[in-house]
Amino acid sequence: MWAVFAFDYFLELDLYRYGVRPGEWSGLIGVIASPFLHSTTDVGHILNNSMPAFILTWLLFYHYRTIATKSFLMIFVLTGLGTWYLGKESFHIGMSGVIYGLTSFLVLSGFLRKNMKVAGISLFVIFVYGSMIWGIFPIKVGVSWEGHLSGLFAGLMAAVLFKQVGPQPAKLPYEVEEELGLEPEEEYWKEGYFARKQAERELQHAQQQGEHQAALQENQPRIIIKYNYVPKGGILPLEPQVTGEEE
Repeated sequence: MWAVFAFDYFLELDLYRYGVRPGEWSGLIGVIASPFLHSTTDVGHILNNSMPAFILTWLLFYHYRTIATKSFLMIFVLTGLGTWYLGKESFHIGMSGVIYGLTSFLVLSGFLRKNMKVAGISLFVIFVYGSMIWGIFPIKVGVSWEGHLSGLFAGLMAAVLFKQVGPQPAKLPYEVEEELGLEPEEEYWKEGYFARKQAERELQHAQQQGEHQAALQENQPRIIIKYNYVPKGGILPLEPQVTGEEE
């Protein structure tokens, strides 16, 4: 950005002509060139874009190494194409659209992945650059709100597309215990814990007692009494008959 700015400033090349020109085929060159072009009459333009671009790009490539290049290129190109399609007739230049894309990518990715480190970075980005959200509305003359809006949506699309790649949400302790087949930790600090444990022990003891009694009754020997009744003057039968039993 600064190298292009220096050449443009000192050699008076009027490179703004290579910015995005919406609706014109020749203006598509700005999809690639415009982020490197800044106003030579307003140094504040490149100054305001330099630090956010550096910090956000560093955050992207440091924490999302496996998808950083693909995400950056996707944001870069979609921001330019969106500006070419949505923008008003003018030359659109500057890195601010890509900055909006990087910001939205970092914020949404942090929350989608439920990663504390990435979420902390996202909160940092929101805190430092949160006021940038107003740049997506046509409230300031000379500002390409179409480029900002295109960058915002490009970053959101990249975050959703690559949400399954890169750092994933850290598993909670109980999820790790379930995978390893471990028993969950006893929550002894909760109210009523010891009363519940005592009730569980009493119930378990009662169940064991009931099972023991049932086993005794099932295994208890049975006494069978065989007797004959012979009426007076009767004849004793040859074979004894079982007429009753008693435990």
